[in-house]
Amino acid sequence: MGGMEETIEMLDGWWGYLEHRGWVSFVLSIVLGVVLTLIVSRIFRVVRRKGHYPVQVLSLLKKVAMGLLWGMITIQALHAVGVDLLGVLGAAGVVGVAVGFASQTALSNLISGVFLISERSIKLGDYIRVNGQEGKVEEVNLLSVSLRQLDNSLVRIPCELMIKNPVVNVTHEHMRRCDYALGVDYRSDLEQVRQVILQVAAEEELILKEPAPIVTFTSFGDSSLDLGVGVWCHNTDYAEVRYRFAHELLVAFDREGINIPFPVRQVLLQEQKDPNVES
Repeated sequence: MGGMEETIEMLDGWWGYLEHRGWVSFVLSIVLGVVLTLIVSRIFRVVRRKGHYPVQVLSLLKKVAMGLLWGMITIQALHAVGVDLLGVLGAAGVVGVAVGFASQTALSNLISGVFLISERSIKLGDYIRVNGQEGKVEEVNLLSVSLRQLDNSLVRIPCELMIKNPVVNVTHEHMRRCDYALGVDYRSDLEQVRQVILQVAAEEELILKEPAPIVTFTSFGDSSLDLGVGVWCHNTDYAEVRYRFAHELLVAFDREGINIPFPVRQVLLQEQKDPNVES
């Protein structure tokens, strides 16, 4: 029993020491922070599941809420163990002034990010083109937008560029047009060519009937009559339609005897006389 009592007294002494130094409050603050983090995450999951708010807005609000929560928890935990917060904040203020002069670009991106998120011009999952880059929107932050490109690489676009440059949102609407530029032989009957194209479009089940496909004459080319063809499809079918329609057009043109000519160039060589040779 004597050994047990000594152990209890030792543990009690350690507990009193930790409590006196504030480490108990420190640990409790961290535990409270973890519990509140789980609760806040669950709340945002429920709100996101209901779909009343854009995903990128909820993601931003969640990050802000988590930052504020852990900021307060950290202050409380440090205060419990006797850290001089005024001294820390004073040093941080000096560093902040120095960093502020070097972070004008970050501030510009931050303001641009607020405008970008507030106007809701793009959302997660959209396929966009901006400043020579294109890809699927994976993340919208206050400082940048992350795009997943077709080769699975990830490109980060600063929000400032998103505001200053034109942004093409390819998948903003539920349907998209596949455009083709093709040329046919000068001996072709344009009306026959037009009817063949429209017939192929009508037989392709993935091509939408409304809006109707279009066939336009664009120019008299060097070796062909140039046409513009556009057919509409759902965003999810774009890649499949683009391939299938081109393949079916080639098959139909071959069947109907419609020729897609190769460019023809005529080279004229001028004969030069040798000045040493008498005519």
